[in-house]
Amino acid sequence: MAEYDAIADEYAASKLLPWRVHVEQPTLFGLIGDVRGKSVLDLACGDGIYARMLADRGAARVHGVDLSGGMVDLARKAEAARPRGVTYSVSDAADVQGLGQFDIVVAAYLFNYAQDRAQLARMADSAFRNLVPGGRLCGVNDNPRTCAERYRYYPEFRFIRYIEKPQREGSSITWSILPESGDACIFDNFWIAPETYCDTFASAGFSDFRFVDAQVAPGEDAAPFEAFLDDCPICGIAARKP
Repeated sequence: MAEYDAIADEYAASKLLPWRVHVEQPTLFGLIGDVRGKSVLDLACGDGIYARMLADRGAARVHGVDLSGGMVDLARKAEAARPRGVTYSVSDAADVQGLGQFDIVVAAYLFNYAQDRAQLARMADSAFRNLVPGGRLCGVNDNPRTCAERYRYYPEFRFIRYIEKPQREGSSITWSILPESGDACIFDNFWIAPETYCDTFASAGFSDFRFVDAQVAPGEDAAPFEAFLDDCPICGIAARKP
């Protein structure tokens, strides 16, 4: 994906912003739970930040997949600098094959790149295909439950989100994230109705698909993030392969 090749360094730096560390990460890892001894496939792995965290938390096998060669280059450089046994490949996350089945599939900001039901179905089918029976899908996503009037600027969090109107399936959602150093990361994802998500994942074979409200870590003071958590622009997603 050329879009991310061009902003790979800036996007990797944006992962260190407070809302990503104190909201995004606890939301994702709260869904993933204990990974010790488990195999994990990280779809849309980016620079591998979560793949590395999964390995550090005791996952037996972690493989990351991303369409952006620039992002995978960053992930491989991090692996070379501190080997954890994480492997990576450049591939369309909707067409991952030949890796075997995993206990957990992680998808951080994958499904919000589907522009229509058909693309979302391909992504859901890929996640389902790469899970063992009883395996779990966990992720974070642009929150499709936000009504069009609630897209806004979060100045204290260095984040802007707005949607193409009139809001319809396939409307582009523009994110602009300003890391602490470097230029802003500006990129588009797309809106698909929550009901379409539910129907599509059920059709793929998943059970218990659900959206999960974003949160800070248990016991952490949520007050600094109240403005972000109020009608939060991101959410968790979870489902299981029967």
